[in-house]
Amino acid sequence: MPFENAWAGERFAFDHLSYAKVLRGYAVNGRVEYSKLKQERQDLDEYVKSLESLSKENYKEMSRDEKIAFWINAYNADAIKLVTDHYPLQKRFGWKALAYPENSIQQIPDVWDRKAIKVLGRELSLNEIEHEILRKEFREPRIHFALVCASVGCPVLREEPYRGEKLDTQLDEQARTFLLDPRKARYEDASDTLYLSPIFKWFRKDFEKSGGVLSFVKRYLPGEIAKKISEDTKIEWLDYGWSLNERKGVT
Repeated sequence: MPFENAWAGERFAFDHLSYAKVLRGYAVNGRVEYSKLKQERQDLDEYVKSLESLSKENYKEMSRDEKIAFWINAYNADAIKLVTDHYPLQKRFGWKALAYPENSIQQIPDVWDRKAIKVLGRELSLNEIEHEILRKEFREPRIHFALVCASVGCPVLREEPYRGEKLDTQLDEQARTFLLDPRKARYEDASDTLYLSPIFKWFRKDFEKSGGVLSFVKRYLPGEIAKKISEDTKIEWLDYGWSLNERKGVT
């Protein structure tokens, strides 16, 4: 069976065991051994196939957090699958060949709209999972620190699946880890400037219910930095790293 029914009271919980095996076997410190995974992709393919087995009835029985966890895992597995399918990545013709690194997921044609997985009878793309389902239906800003589009500018790929019963803790940890990375966020005291990942610019509206970007960020920064940030603090946007989040195998 691709997955088992796991019940907590009357709630259904999807089994992410195959995906957990992928993360344990090929993800280290947020980076993926795509070369090795391409040769040993049974668990990845099994997990993607298992997503098709989720029934509408069982989906309705899932808690809100379980649904969010499910879609985050589906998105991240989809991104891993797309890279693995096209690995090694190569520059294509056109403007993307010049605008992005050779080893970037952006080199995959139509990567954001490519329908590579099927859930609830519907073929879905990365864009549809992120924007039409997660952002539109759940309005949880912390997903932006869990969704990993196979790039170094993304959040760190967590080495365990997201799960409904621990989702709140997992998302808080992801947000904190993201904002402690100087490549994603740093504060310059002399100029009262906060340098942030463009994720906060692209999805600024998603943070409005949390009081805005500055208010959200202050929750997860160390206290000594957070207390220096005010409405007068200037925000500058860092560059986004589009290189592949790849870990080269150790020989």
